[in-house]
Amino acid sequence: MTDLLEILEKRLGDGAILTGGDVTARPAHIAVPDGCAARAILRPRTTDEVAFILRTCNRRGQPVVPLGGNTGMAGGGIARPDEIVLSLERMTAIGDVDPVGRTMVAEAGTPLQKVHEAAEAHGLMFPLDLGARGSATIGGNIATNAGGNKVLRFGMTRDMVLGLEAVLADGTIVSSMNTVLKNNTGYDIKQLFIGSEGTLGVVTRAVLRLRPLHRSECTAILAVPDYASVLDLLRFLEAELAGTLSGFEVMWNSYYAVAGADKRQPLKPGAPYYVLTEALGASPERDQDRFEAVLADAMEQGLVDDAAIARSKADRADMWAIRDNIEALLKWWPFCAFDISMPIAGIDSYVAETEAALAAKWPSLRACVFGHLGDSNIHYILTVGEKTKDVERDIEEIVYR
Repeated sequence: MTDLLEILEKRLGDGAILTGGDVTARPAHIAVPDGCAARAILRPRTTDEVAFILRTCNRRGQPVVPLGGNTGMAGGGIARPDEIVLSLERMTAIGDVDPVGRTMVAEAGTPLQKVHEAAEAHGLMFPLDLGARGSATIGGNIATNAGGNKVLRFGMTRDMVLGLEAVLADGTIVSSMNTVLKNNTGYDIKQLFIGSEGTLGVVTRAVLRLRPLHRSECTAILAVPDYASVLDLLRFLEAELAGTLSGFEVMWNSYYAVAGADKRQPLKPGAPYYVLTEALGASPERDQDRFEAVLADAMEQGLVDDAAIARSKADRADMWAIRDNIEALLKWWPFCAFDISMPIAGIDSYVAETEAALAAKWPSLRACVFGHLGDSNIHYILTVGEKTKDVERDIEEIVYR
């Protein structure tokens, strides 16, 4: 290992390789208090340097763990002592922004928020949005095919990437930096890497698809009496808001009460479900009037028991702060975090059955559920007070079965 690091440092230069305390000072995982256990963290500046690292490590059989912004809950970036971490944190350049073709070229280490800001400077938007936008990287978003808060309207990350560049394990550079929306010239190579989590190659650059920047944001938190009403409300809003519905985040009371405890809660906890809904449009006054009228109709139909409508950007930020406050759950550590998708009609019964099975084995169970739901996805966080390998295996067996 020492010989390998000397070879890499000779090519990469000073500051490119972190070892010792510089490695352990970094968290192994967003929820793990221990530091990173890897032998070293490699920080290349170019695609060629990434290729050199992977080619050299591959020849020596050295395991490499690609790492993005380290904001994922599933632990895919956790490295062992015999492994090397590959971080693209120094590859943060944003290249061409084409306001006509609505594209942007960004290096994989670019934080998502920086991409948002660059797009907005041209009157455009990159629709992918996550609570971890300040730390999550484009490369990590692509590698995990991230969904985010606007999947309902704009799709997953794979719907926002037109082309990309990646490096295979043997150092081969694969480039498919397509910039057009319709491209039927052969196999769509980029789709192999989107969602592959670094197992097929490390993404180094991407061509991102941008959209027109919205002019109105209509946001509300709704208290909903039962799960059947949650589903009816989703269908109702999709129909009545005429294609402008972009967010439909559902929080079970178990999450709303915990995540909102240290935030300004527009509605008191206690309702079975809370829906954070948002519509993006082009006419602030007309869109807001329409939004409020649709919510009033939903209340008249019994789909909503109570509602709080954002009247300012501060109100909107407060509402999203509750949804994004996953850090509130860190006090539950050690916990198990799951990101699960299934047909939307069965989610509520799945949660009830799973919690019953878990509580039967661990009476001390604490669990909370929240997620996009409109795209059939939920986040399921639970703790039983311990997290040995045997306990984690038994929990996963119940959750996945």
